[in-house]
Amino acid sequence: MIRQILVTTSTAIAFILPLAVCRGQDTYRVRTSHPRLFVEDVQLLARRCEGPLAEDYAVVKQRADEAVRRGGIQFIANPWSIPEDLMNCGLAYLVERQRGGEAQPYADVIIRQWGDGELISNRQSSHFGYHAIAYDWIRDAMTQEQRVRFGDALGPWLRFFTDQPRILLKWGHWEYNQTWGPVHLNIMNSRDAITQKLLIALAITGEGTHYEADAKAFLDSWNQRVPAECIPAFNRMGGVWSESYGHGGYGPVTVIPYAFDAWRTATGIDLFKRLEPWGYPVESPRWVAYTMMPHNDRTAWIDDGDGSRPDAFARAAPMLRDGLSQWFSDRGRQWLRERWQRVACYDPAVGPTPPDRLPLGYLFPGAGHVYMRSAWNDPNATWAFFGCGPQFAGHARDDEGHFLICKRGALVSRQGGQGHNDSDYYSGGSLIFNLVTIYDPNEKFRRDRNNENDGGLVRHVYEGNLPQERGRIVAFEHNSRYTYAAADVVQGYNPAKAREVTRQFLYLRGDREFFVVFDRVEATRAEFPRHFFLHIPTEPAHLDNGLTWLSLPQADGDAQVLSRDRSRMILHTLLPEKAQVVVRGGPGREAWGHPLEPKAQYNHVSEKRDKPPVCPWRIEVGDDGPGARTLFLHVFEIADEQIRRPAGVVFVPPAGVDIDGRWRVRFNSASALGGSVDDQPLATTINIENQYR
Repeated sequence: MIRQILVTTSTAIAFILPLAVCRGQDTYRVRTSHPRLFVEDVQLLARRCEGPLAEDYAVVKQRADEAVRRGGIQFIANPWSIPEDLMNCGLAYLVERQRGGEAQPYADVIIRQWGDGELISNRQSSHFGYHAIAYDWIRDAMTQEQRVRFGDALGPWLRFFTDQPRILLKWGHWEYNQTWGPVHLNIMNSRDAITQKLLIALAITGEGTHYEADAKAFLDSWNQRVPAECIPAFNRMGGVWSESYGHGGYGPVTVIPYAFDAWRTATGIDLFKRLEPWGYPVESPRWVAYTMMPHNDRTAWIDDGDGSRPDAFARAAPMLRDGLSQWFSDRGRQWLRERWQRVACYDPAVGPTPPDRLPLGYLFPGAGHVYMRSAWNDPNATWAFFGCGPQFAGHARDDEGHFLICKRGALVSRQGGQGHNDSDYYSGGSLIFNLVTIYDPNEKFRRDRNNENDGGLVRHVYEGNLPQERGRIVAFEHNSRYTYAAADVVQGYNPAKAREVTRQFLYLRGDREFFVVFDRVEATRAEFPRHFFLHIPTEPAHLDNGLTWLSLPQADGDAQVLSRDRSRMILHTLLPEKAQVVVRGGPGREAWGHPLEPKAQYNHVSEKRDKPPVCPWRIEVGDDGPGARTLFLHVFEIADEQIRRPAGVVFVPPAGVDIDGRWRVRFNSASALGGSVDDQPLATTINIENQYR
């Protein structure tokens, strides 16, 4: 499968201020003229605001005019907000000055708001990243005394948290959201705050402040460490942010492109182009497209995902300058209040490309995310996720081997509501996910006083020494008829109890669709029971040869959805031979502990347990057979709501199935992962880089 990302750049920057760089790194130069951040050519900016971006600029100018009439910047005192009017007034100043209009009032409202500079330097509450952008844009409207005063208020932030004006990765690493800073570019959840500091250093360089040396030191550090360390790390991680769209949407999904684009416009060095096609954030528009569920156009509840619309990416999309990002930027006008990013960065010469040109199945190798669907541009389409990969960041959940399926709403989801790792240890464990457990009664989990034994994966949340291997996709194959992936998950489990844990996930397309999930599980001791856990949104009913339930379109939190009606899922449990199937859930039992853990036989109620995603029912499949090895083989059939008669599903030992006279699937019950579909061999190995060539 060929993956291609097109990234275009604008013309080179002509006016530069030389800043030599030590340690053999490439020489970088910062523009002597302003603006430096995001805006390369003010004349071109003004022309676009009269042409293809006229509607966007009209919104920006209207809000800037309101700020002038009001005499202040809206939300400037709310530390959790985005002080959008700083950007609106700054851009209105640049455009109106270029047009020869009355521009100074737009700068004056910012200057008056800054006053003596305390608003900028306030260590309890300062949008210091956004203040830096505004400083750059209205620089020519300020007197020299004002430039120094406000620049001296910005400069001390270069030592915030690190005590040195350098990138130290003092708290985390490149793949950690607080390394870069939050979307409000304030102090909360900012550790190294790389994005804010870069914006400040670029804005005040050469302005005669007392922090000229600190600004140079930070830029030197950026130029040394980001190409040498961050770019390889982002290539390794790939297009899926390590902490999902939840923590990623709170900061990195937006602010990493901010940082890269600011460096490009200020120095002419395009770090986007130094990434591989699968590197972050170049591949991120594909990730955002694939993680959006068809029935509601929201990002899926994966890892720390929050089910939000992709507005965080829409903010940064104009800076990536590829067709799919342009499409997201255009769509973002429905989701976002802000328009300043489009006015400053959107290049109308790059046409939008909708996601319907992407394959229906796709692997993100870094995170180990596999996405598959039946169609694009159809709210009634089938969509699924299957994931298994290393841990790059501390917030990542221990959910390797987990999968989700939806069609007209959730069919297979996850439990746990919106509990947080810091306070809700049930939600932070394995039982909210769709995976297998191996129950060792003597196993101890981290934060043992609060974490009950759930038989699941080792709990690595907030551990160091990252990245950390805990599972990997070892096979992937996609064509028009099916999408297949295989994962080795054993490293996610305590080696004292697990000898083998693998999962193979097969999606069969057609008028009647099927998912086949095959797990090979071997414990180190026969007395360690194995279970398959599945979370579903509605109460299942028994059929002669399985269970059935309906989708719940509102399970993900939307009162109104794009899809119509509901879909039905029918579950066929073929292995183990002596399967013990238990349905658990409903009021008072929707968050029950592991059935074999004596201390967990109660409903784990918490403050946010009833928040989306809503999934109050659980199917448990246990093995009552002898020995330490279990094979779980399940067929998930998707049909319309009114259909009650399941397809013909025939088990073929040792690990095969014939489905409805149309599909013949065989898995290897031992040795190498793989098998066949209609006598066509399924992949057993994967060369990741070849997928992108």
